Amino acid sequence: VPGGYEGPRMPLRKRTVPKASLAAADGSAKDAEASDKGKEAGEGEEMVEIEEEYVDLDFVKAVADWFRDEKTLPDRYVFTILLQADRLLRQLPTLVDVAVPADTVLTVCGDVHGQYYDVLNIFKLNGFPSDKLMYLFNGDFVDRGSFSVEVIVLFLALKLLYPNAFFLNRGNHESVGMNQLYGFEGEVKAKYPTHSRRMFALFQETFEALPIAHLIQDKIFVVHGGLYSRSTAKNSTQPEGDGVVRLDELRGMARFYQPNHSSLMCESLWSDPQPQNGRARSPRGTAIQFGPDVTREFCDKNNLTMVIRSHQQVDEGYEIAHDGQMVTVFSAPNYCDAATNKGAYIRITPELECTYHKFAAVPHPNVKAMAYANVGRFA
Repeated sequence: VPGGYEGPRMPLRKRTVPKASLAAADGSAKDAEASDKGKEAGEGEEMVEIEEEYVDLDFVKAVADWFRDEKTLPDRYVFTILLQADRLLRQLPTLVDVAVPADTVLTVCGDVHGQYYDVLNIFKLNGFPSDKLMYLFNGDFVDRGSFSVEVIVLFLALKLLYPNAFFLNRGNHESVGMNQLYGFEGEVKAKYPTHSRRMFALFQETFEALPIAHLIQDKIFVVHGGLYSRSTAKNSTQPEGDGVVRLDELRGMARFYQPNHSSLMCESLWSDPQPQNGRARSPRGTAIQFGPDVTREFCDKNNLTMVIRSHQQVDEGYEIAHDGQMVTVFSAPNYCDAATNKGAYIRITPELECTYHKFAAVPHPNVKAMAYANVGRFA
């Protein structure tokens, strides 16, 4: 921690680890994970006691306030949060099952796109995350908005604090190509210049570890983009195959890659609904558009009541389509400082009752959206 630093300090705790695992502590999450797996397999390893930094509620709340005042954390703390979050995320399945216990509410939010002050406003309006007030943020945490580092570091710290109550889905903007273009890479370079190259690479490793979808109480499927081509389903090549992706296909999907690694991942992150039945090419140039019949069949075959997705700006912050089975939620009001849209979030009870809440944008410091973007390189 640099001399003169007066910000939040991570608390310390003692932990016993295999001595050989310390050799992996070089800033690479993948190397650390591989080393950890190797130690689990061995018996009679020499163990040593270490002090390690961790997050607690006081630290997380202090970080939220520190970021609000446009201040940065020491590089060491960002690396520590990234490495610990990556290790946690890699233990999760690609499709995460979420139970909503009694006396608990789960809030689902859509894209926030680096609009940190609107994230703080969500917590002000709806309550700060806790074991009783669960959250699921449905991807696109970064890019476009100019406070993306603050958003993702706070979210990862919250994931560490509440691993069973704070959930994160991957979005199409949690990828290297989008980050190089729409501002996140430039923001990392500007705010953490000393180790920006290694830090950006570690962010990408962590993004690849994010789950692709969550399933709430076995009935509500939450994914960033949308549904799938017939050819994506495993049974599409079978004579009597119905061309409908099953949830077990998502559970078994390898996700530690960039989104174009498979059509199943790409469509999960990029697809959009359309009002007419059937499927069509997406004007985005990747994935598909899908109609009410596709949603109905997907829900029927997987015993679901509805799908919640994000990925698209909608004027009122949320939009209910496809006979109530397809809901879009978008949580970045006044998107890119250039729109008049509201943001929204969805509160879900243990009985799966959904209430929709809209909110307006709040002021932020005088740093415009896309301030760190690199779109000119393709002009």
